[in-house]
Amino acid sequence: FTIKNKSVNMHNILIFPGGTENGLEIYRSLQYAKNVNLYSVSSDVPNHAKFVYQNHFIIPDIYNEDCLTRLNEIIDQNDIKLIFPANSLVIDFLVENRDNINAKIFLTDNDIVRTVRSKKKTYLLFKEIIPTPKILNVSSIDEYPVFIKPDKLYGSQGARIIYSPNVLNSIELDLSDYVITEYLPGKEFTVDCFSTKKNGVLFASARERVRIRMGTSMRSARADHHIQKYSRKIAERIFSKLNIDGLWFFQLKYSKNNELKLLEIEPRVAGTMGYSRALGVNLPLIYLHYMKGKQIKIPKIASHSIILDRALQNRYITNLKYNTVYIDLDDTIIIKGKINLEIISYLYQCINNNIKIVLITKSLENDLYSFLAKMRIKDIFNKIICLNEDDSKSNYIKEADAIFIDDSFSQREEVNNKLGIAVFDPSMIDVLLKKCI
Repeated sequence: FTIKNKSVNMHNILIFPGGTENGLEIYRSLQYAKNVNLYSVSSDVPNHAKFVYQNHFIIPDIYNEDCLTRLNEIIDQNDIKLIFPANSLVIDFLVENRDNINAKIFLTDNDIVRTVRSKKKTYLLFKEIIPTPKILNVSSIDEYPVFIKPDKLYGSQGARIIYSPNVLNSIELDLSDYVITEYLPGKEFTVDCFSTKKNGVLFASARERVRIRMGTSMRSARADHHIQKYSRKIAERIFSKLNIDGLWFFQLKYSKNNELKLLEIEPRVAGTMGYSRALGVNLPLIYLHYMKGKQIKIPKIASHSIILDRALQNRYITNLKYNTVYIDLDDTIIIKGKINLEIISYLYQCINNNIKIVLITKSLENDLYSFLAKMRIKDIFNKIICLNEDDSKSNYIKEADAIFIDDSFSQREEVNNKLGIAVFDPSMIDVLLKKCI
């Protein structure tokens, strides 16, 4: 029979910038979406994007007059249809140049963005309908500590607690660019939202920012029922004023009087929006369907509890090139009687990239093939070499462009000394893993 090729309408999406926590969350949300190709762009500063994206481009920073020209060149050359902004300063740039950018932007109306980008404007707009922090000026402060933060930056950039007038007077800052408010010492929450002009608030889910580092929630947990109910009410009040179209989030924090007050509203993906995704609601993907004109439906949020916790993760770029992998079995692919999941992931990466996989083992299993079949891994190898205990594995490695993976130091040393090829133990597999598929 003949399989007919179907015409597929691919959606090329540019994440700008791709290497931020927000950009990486967009990537994680869309990487497996049907008919989607993801591209990344950023200025020429060291960032994580080149470790993740197959297509990453460098452009002048947003303050350079050539930025827009180069951005449009990338859009045109790669048939980019949509831009997903992943940084508040980039959003400012996109808003100012929206009419001159050759792609649609995942972003609500410009006037809404300009309003919420200023914390002062936001607090003044909502002070009658939502509890907001008391705005202070230097002469009106009657109680310390107070909190200062830039009016238009994001995260924790430039934010600090001021404990005394002496400290405030000694700060060498133009405070006209900052907002001074009462200090809110209590628990903090982020509320992920999705709304449309036609249907109002379709989704609002609150999570507690349990542990925060550099403005990013490193640990998040679901807020209780009372907070969820209150957050939904606040989301609807925000929408009643702004009519936000698309995804957004806002943050709340308890005052010393145990009152939840508005910290900020952002019309973009939050770095920890993956918490909602883990509960079954992939907001960037829903936004993509909405931008494509599809009828959207918000899934029912999962009933089980989830705690999200972040830790630093290593990614690597190497100049290593190889076409064959020789790999050991015991204590390498199989560790303590179980499959090493990281190595299995790597071996399937090799299959995706047409790299030959050779199992080279001194296993003591009586029936090696039955054991491999039991572990469901027999068919992933191009070749299986079973050796005696006194055999040298280096004698069976013929390709010059091969690598060798084995838990045994002596066998790795022998192979490396004799053949000069790269060798790895199981703890080094993350060097070989690539994020992109």
